[in-house]
Amino acid sequence: MELGLEYIDAIFTTLKETDISQYTLTGVKTLAVLLFLVNILKKYQEGAVSSDGYTWGLQPADLIKNFTLTLLVIFSSQILGFFDGILVSIESNFRDTAPALIPLQLQDVEIEQDLGLVEAGSKALGMLYEYLVTPFYPMKVVAFILGLFLWIMDLFIYPLFLAERFFLLGLLQLFFPLVLSLAVFEKFREMGYRFFRLYAAVYMVVPAFFLVNIFINELYRAINLDFWPNLVGEDVDGTILAPVIQLGSICFIVLLKFKLYRKAISFTFRLFAS
Repeated sequence: MELGLEYIDAIFTTLKETDISQYTLTGVKTLAVLLFLVNILKKYQEGAVSSDGYTWGLQPADLIKNFTLTLLVIFSSQILGFFDGILVSIESNFRDTAPALIPLQLQDVEIEQDLGLVEAGSKALGMLYEYLVTPFYPMKVVAFILGLFLWIMDLFIYPLFLAERFFLLGLLQLFFPLVLSLAVFEKFREMGYRFFRLYAAVYMVVPAFFLVNIFINELYRAINLDFWPNLVGEDVDGTILAPVIQLGSICFIVLLKFKLYRKAISFTFRLFAS
């Protein structure tokens, strides 16, 4: 199971389909439609006294615009969900971009295979023999434990930032109909502009995450294929310090990924919402 955008989006969709979410969205949309009616009645009152007698105070183009906005309010959830579906479909092309930071020792462990008593005993004796004859074995064990911890952390970094993004997106989608209806009034026009810029910033955070994943993947590949072999001068996997070297790579990538995700969020918000 991959904790990517598709998985988090499925959870977000499930939460939106709960009864309390549906009641809240229905209430907000109803209030938004009522505000449109208030706006039409306000225009009617302004144009009630005119040289031509009673008039609605709205030109046909204004009526069409208000009717279009009303439809946008009613179907706002479906429209915003469509745009999120586009990102989910795009992420399938970037699903393998994030590097698998699983430690080398764990890759050799056959987790799904049932070991017999004799085979398990032989493996245990082999590890004991390696511990006795290899002075760096304790260091390899410590490197393995730290690498495993960092690998587990790496599994949840991307879902953590996605969950934060979807929480903000859920709040914006909840208030989207209300803000859209209030933007009709002149005094709330600036609030509507700020809201649309903020929604664009939250929406574009995911493409920024895609770019971070691509950069991290290429950097991790360059470190393993070029940097360490050129520095050590031999095959890294065959050296005694291989677990320590890989621990350094994993630690660097995890810290860099965390910082780049935060930078991607701040940069996107400055670009669209400032």
